[in-house]
Amino acid sequence: MLEYTLEANELTDNPNDSRAQVVNVSSYSQADLVDRIMKIGAGLTRSDIISVLEAEKQVVADVVAEGGAVTTELFNAFPSISGVFDTPDAPFDPAKHKVHIKLHPGMALRSAVAQVKTKRVAAVVTGTVITAVTDLKTGAINETLTPGRDMKVSGVKLKIAGTDPAVGLYFVPDSGDAVKADISDVVVNNPSELIALTPALPAGTYRVRIVTQYASSRLLKVPHTFTFDKGLTVT
Repeated sequence: MLEYTLEANELTDNPNDSRAQVVNVSSYSQADLVDRIMKIGAGLTRSDIISVLEAEKQVVADVVAEGGAVTTELFNAFPSISGVFDTPDAPFDPAKHKVHIKLHPGMALRSAVAQVKTKRVAAVVTGTVITAVTDLKTGAINETLTPGRDMKVSGVKLKIAGTDPAVGLYFVPDSGDAVKADISDVVVNNPSELIALTPALPAGTYRVRIVTQYASSRLLKVPHTFTFDKGLTVT
């Protein structure tokens, strides 16, 4: 089974669109392939199989190095050149031009792909996570906050980014409305660390909350919210 999860498709305007992310793919080394060939019972010794595979690898590499194309039932490989030639008789310039090898599946692989069965599995949560909050005035970790002094948030995918009005850093009291920090008070805004000025909070217990659209290489359509589970005391 080819296992996959579904995640939001950030390339379309429909907020309900999802795209598949393949997961849990098994990887096979040459040694693993030799083991499977041995199970077929091809009448060859392990050393025979390794010798043939190594010879094929060397011959394919030699053909490619000579500028040739390779066509087999597994794959087709052929060379191409990228880059702009300024004039019809311009020579190849390694600084501007590059040789590439294009690979396409051969008939055997195309037939194999048609037989793949798929299975949707539960996605692993990979969003924002706060692991610690440090009061930089006292050095206390996961214990206190000092209004008017800096605090450090450590974790994963913390960076505050996005245009949604809800995006920001919040201090959530045990009762009452959450206090949103001014974004200009966030002096360090990195995926693994935030440093921000603690606002003038009344005495009480607060939990830090981050709302962000950050997701590594792109912005989420809908902001992700994470609230730290440890209460922090303001005296």
